[in-house]
Amino acid sequence: MITAQKSAWFERLFALYNRHLIWRKFTGLRVAGLKDLCAARAENIPLVLYANHSSWWDGLMAFQVGHSCRLEQYMMMEEQQLRTHTLFRKLGAFSVTRENAREALRSVNYASASLRGTTRVLWIFPQGMTQANDIRPLTLYTGAARIIERMGVADTAPVALRYEFQDDFRPEAFVRLGRFERITVDENFDAKHLTHRFTEALTGTLDRLRADVLTNNLEEYCEIVAVRRRRRQRTGTLRVED
Repeated sequence: MITAQKSAWFERLFALYNRHLIWRKFTGLRVAGLKDLCAARAENIPLVLYANHSSWWDGLMAFQVGHSCRLEQYMMMEEQQLRTHTLFRKLGAFSVTRENAREALRSVNYASASLRGTTRVLWIFPQGMTQANDIRPLTLYTGAARIIERMGVADTAPVALRYEFQDDFRPEAFVRLGRFERITVDENFDAKHLTHRFTEALTGTLDRLRADVLTNNLEEYCEIVAVRRRRRQRTGTLRVED
């Protein structure tokens, strides 16, 4: 597997580049649940954020969301993609090869060892491939649950990402964080059962995000990138600059 090689200076530089990239390609990036994500947590409990995977942009959006909260974040990434984009290692990306059980186990062990007993954050896309937002039922791999099993305890939350064309030729990016939940491993722990719970939680968060966008119910959503859409002076949105 390919391990992460985090670099604080590179992450700061990349955040500026990524913010500008989103500014050019999207009319906005709005996030619901940002205050919960930025809130202080227990010092020795990591956070696992499991998200849907509908676009090449998902990892960049996840990075920008986490950076806006100054999180120390890691991300599990398909090995072939990480070999192509090796600089992502400096942002905390490490590889997984799901087709090889032994290599997948190495990634699970690496992730749990890197996060155990810390406040670090792991982004994981447990669908294992890009799929349309509205595909149902969702099918998730058990990797997130296996990592939590080895860490013993973790906070978790589902994250829904969606991209929509509205009143501009550029799409708009939306992110919604679901309910945070602390998972404590005991003798009754079942990775498959926890994965089923994650599937239900992520499905519900995706459905809530879709409903919010369709009904323009966006009062909860904070802007984390200052973009052109602000010039139209829409109301009901909290503006957050990073």
